[in-house]
Amino acid sequence: MREKKTINIAIGRRIQQSREQAGLTQEELAEQIDRSTQFISTIERGLAGPSLETTIKICEVLGVSTEWILRGRMALPDAENLAAALGEKFSTLSLRQLTLISRLGDDLLALIRASEENPPLPPDP
Repeated sequence: MREKKTINIAIGRRIQQSREQAGLTQEELAEQIDRSTQFISTIERGLAGPSLETTIKICEVLGVSTEWILRGRMALPDAENLAAALGEKFSTLSLRQLTLISRLGDDLLALIRASEENPPLPPDP
């Protein structure tokens, strides 16, 4: 029986947690990264660590950062990456849909600004 390494256990737990949050089974994740279900099980139980290439594939499928899987830290997007991601998401929308999103964005920003200017009162005792 293989000895579990602390880092492999931590990585395996984060992969399992991310997979479950993505709503995927081990079999579905395995298919998407071209590995076996047994391989995913072995990784999630911390019996082995995934290669860098496999880690990147897992992160892409699960929509999480390598920083999260490897170190347990959430990577904060920088403004350029966030703008590019939004542009990619919106690139297939019609002009009507984009106009609606723009209006929603304006309304959301107004709400955020109003809540910052007038923070809610604490509840009555």
